[in-house]
Amino acid sequence: MRYLVHSEQKPDLTPGQIEGLYEAIADFYKAIPTEVVLETDYVKADQKGSYSVLSVPDRASLDAIMAPFSRFVEVEIIELLAG
Repeated sequence: MRYLVHSEQKPDLTPGQIEGLYEAIADFYKAIPTEVVLETDYVKADQKGSYSVLSVPDRASLDAIMAPFSRFVEVEIIELLAG
């Protein structure tokens, strides 16, 4: 399944929370699960959000991937059709 994931940093994060967000991002890129394909990833110019397209086995897998970010970002997830 393919999904467009729009992540937007929550307003008013403390410096410590921003550091936690960057750590979660680094951890994700260091160990992307083998069953996940990160097709594209764009960071917004203000660096407070991103747009990513991921192929994952199912929605539960995507939810597990996104769980470490839930304290730091608001997420919109859109299922995509093959094109």
